[in-house]
Amino acid sequence: MSRLTSTWDIGRFTGRCAVTGVPLEPGSPCIVALVEREDEPNMPLARMDFSEAGWNSGERPKGVIAFWKSTAAAPNEKRRGFVDDQTLLDLFDRLGGDDRPHRVRFRFVLMLLLVRKKLLRVSGTSSAGGVETWQVLPRGAAEGEAPSGVVNPKLDEAAMKEITEQLGEVLDGAW
Repeated sequence: MSRLTSTWDIGRFTGRCAVTGVPLEPGSPCIVALVEREDEPNMPLARMDFSEAGWNSGERPKGVIAFWKSTAAAPNEKRRGFVDDQTLLDLFDRLGGDDRPHRVRFRFVLMLLLVRKKLLRVSGTSSAGGVETWQVLPRGAAEGEAPSGVVNPKLDEAAMKEITEQLGEVLDGAW
């Protein structure tokens, strides 16, 4: 996968537990986490892999945005990962209200994916002070339910491609 910058390079399957350093054997269950790294401003999001024992040891990293269960792949095996719909919606909700630019951009592209999957629907847009906000509701929202606001960061084509690739790594993973 080509990248325009390394800003959104979250890494690939390491084959080792981030806590214990023990190799993750092909076919074994593992936990994949998307982690915000405040100590690395040029690479704010990173992927970390954990054995179940490592994940449950209580030594989880700070800044976990999302995590999901997966299966360790064999070396050089390209496989499509799986993140269920509820995990995507939870990630979308957790990113709400965070005005850090990389999270605003990531949430906007995630919202577009969720609309495409028909898990969210756009109920309108508003603009105030030059900031456009899209109003979205979950599929099956109750009558009168308040929509979530999603800031449109006005991504250019290059930025949209970059974030889409990063989101693709989260969803598909080369794990």
